[in-house]
Amino acid sequence: MKRPRSELAILLGLGAALLVSAAPVFAGKAVSIDVGTIAVRELLAPGGEYRLPTFGVRNPGTEPTSYVVAVSYVDGQDKLRPPASWFTFTPSSFSLESGAARPVDARLTIPTDAESGDYEALIGPQIVSDGTGASVGAGAAARLSFTVEPSSALDALLRKLSRFIAENPWVLVVGALALLLLIMWFLRRRFSISIARRPS
Repeated sequence: MKRPRSELAILLGLGAALLVSAAPVFAGKAVSIDVGTIAVRELLAPGGEYRLPTFGVRNPGTEPTSYVVAVSYVDGQDKLRPPASWFTFTPSSFSLESGAARPVDARLTIPTDAESGDYEALIGPQIVSDGTGASVGAGAAARLSFTVEPSSALDALLRKLSRFIAENPWVLVVGALALLLLIMWFLRRRFSISIARRPS
């Protein structure tokens, strides 16, 4: 006995709805990022260190998943490619339960000898597979763009020195003590102070 067309259409519609609603169950490992584009408007200088906007990573899948934050590029891009060594991500790798999310901080450090010009890269989390010799799979990324301005070698060196002192303030203390000892040594060699007792 043939079913009426309307009843068949309803059954097909219900079946399709069940498949769509069940799709997340088969999602397994997945990843999403809460920002699509990061465009740095200011000109960046060689030797400088810059904090990029924090981005959020979420696990929309149904399984606990491990991620690594990576740098990649668009095939055939005409802009310069910043090396992965210029970036620092905190954390650089982590795991999330299904539905969980966490923020990732990003820093960009431009070396003193960086080529001036327009740069572009993709930054974001990639799924780490559980197989032997952990490999990286699918991911999500934000498109990052920035411009490095021309700079003299002296400017770049001073910025690098300033950053080093800011990261290692003990250098100033050691330097000040060394300078004080040097001054004292110089004064002792230059001037001799003698105390003589007067006869009564």
